Amino acid sequence: MKLNKWIKSRCYQFSAIACSSMLVFSVSASEASEASEASEASLPKEVSELKPRCDQVMRDIRDEKIDEIIKGYHPMMQQWQDGKRARKFIDLSLGGYKRASGGGDLIDFMVFEPESSGFMEPSANLKGNYPNTTRVITINYSYNFIKPNGQSRTGGTRCILFEDDGQWYFYDDLPF
Repeated sequence: MKLNKWIKSRCYQFSAIACSSMLVFSVSASEASEASEASEASLPKEVSELKPRCDQVMRDIRDEKIDEIIKGYHPMMQQWQDGKRARKFIDLSLGGYKRASGGGDLIDFMVFEPESSGFMEPSANLKGNYPNTTRVITINYSYNFIKPNGQSRTGGTRCILFEDDGQWYFYDDLPF
């Protein structure tokens, strides 16, 4: 609402129509900001706690830090086929990031989507691979940016983490 007061104090400099438009815009923007903050405040604490891990794994994908990404997987996935399966999923994610970004830095354009993030039911596949799974969280992002070649790109990605014996791990399909 500080913006609102600034606009009211400066209204004498503008026409009545421009001043009225600025007030409507500032109220709408502040209401949107307050709604976003309220939405994030109502998130499960686990989403807030795990979001930095998701942000980090996306940076690791961008920087192709395969060994760091593997550490976020469940120990069973890390050891399955001597880590070949984990590397296969990571390679798919690296390729997806390269296709989506087209040489740009897509992560700079990622916007956290709190309204669609939270707990979800574990899939039959997840429960089959990791039978001790107790909870599953999805952390969603969207993006809209222009690739270096001028092509517009809009989309989204998500991190899925699951809890197994009190520890949180990334599910097999990573962002991108």
